[in-house]
Amino acid sequence: MAILKERPAEEMEVANRVREEGLAYSQGEMQEPLVSELWAIRGKTNEVRVKQIASQSKLPLIWIEKIPGVNGERGTEKLRVERSVLLLRDRISPFIEQFQHPIGRCAKFYKLTAYNSCNFWCEYCYLYLTFRTQPVSTHFINYEKMYDEIEKFDRSRIPKSLRVLNLGELGDPLAVDYITGFAKQIIPFMPEHAPRTRLLFLTKSDCVDEILGLDHEGQSIISFSVNTDKVFEQLEHRTPSPESRLAAAAKVQQAGYEVRLRIDPVIFYSTWEKDYTSLVDKIFQFVQPTRITIGEYRPSNGLANHISSRFPESALLKVNKSLVREGKKLRYPKNLRIKMFRTIIDAIKKHKSDIDIALCKEQPQIWKALGLGMKGLSCNCVK
Repeated sequence: MAILKERPAEEMEVANRVREEGLAYSQGEMQEPLVSELWAIRGKTNEVRVKQIASQSKLPLIWIEKIPGVNGERGTEKLRVERSVLLLRDRISPFIEQFQHPIGRCAKFYKLTAYNSCNFWCEYCYLYLTFRTQPVSTHFINYEKMYDEIEKFDRSRIPKSLRVLNLGELGDPLAVDYITGFAKQIIPFMPEHAPRTRLLFLTKSDCVDEILGLDHEGQSIISFSVNTDKVFEQLEHRTPSPESRLAAAAKVQQAGYEVRLRIDPVIFYSTWEKDYTSLVDKIFQFVQPTRITIGEYRPSNGLANHISSRFPESALLKVNKSLVREGKKLRYPKNLRIKMFRTIIDAIKKHKSDIDIALCKEQPQIWKALGLGMKGLSCNCVK
């Protein structure tokens, strides 16, 4: 695979011109509730638990006959149908599965699927493609099956470094926790029933107050995904601001949780260098993370169609045409992303020289070029 040389013309070619003329969505739409109603499948879901969640959330509950499929809407109406509701149902497939990424240096970590899809409206979200046939945001409520799998996982001979269950691969585990109350049930479950296993919550939410006083015994890691104010304002709709996420990170760190951060996806645009350096400075004003993982914007082939049906004016549609193809992913040219990663890494090391820094699903030669991973793979999803 040819490595493109870094030239000013190339940088202009792949520059992500994040729109500066304003949001594509009105402030009124952004202020709507994240979830407006609950759905549940009649006769195939634990009705007692469904009614309990509906009662504590005070949201309207609608019983449906089958899992919703693709809808014919476009734009914000499509997003409302998919992500302004929360489907409560039982999970038939295993809750715990090993994730094996087809490209890049990536640990074969384990995911714990409590949620499918997400209720935030980030334009770059890969879950639009992942759940293209069943796009409605879902929470699985047959917890007994989940807990049984966790206990079996804890008794298994899996290496210590992989004894982390990632709750954030297929959805944001804290985005709607104010509705489900799931985190405050599973966090204290771990020390008593699965003492050799840790949970990883990967989130853009600032919904942490309910977990601050829990007996977690260090077995839950809270990892916040943050980005520049520009990326937040233009691409991460209905999410808390980066500063709100960092304030939440400070709260959970004070409560004794391990805090990790992800700067992902890194987007290339006119003021990226100044903005990402400022983001790093702001991180250390709030929190001292044990690890920071960095990842670039890397859409899978085919994601553009799903972005365009929801965000027809998205700046990402132009960017995608200028990226280079690496396997099943589109990426910035290697030399350009090395430059972006190095800028962020240098800014981090000015604050803390010995901090763990990792890349997400990135090629080995990129790790090597940045002097990372020399002592073995250390990233967000493993111990």
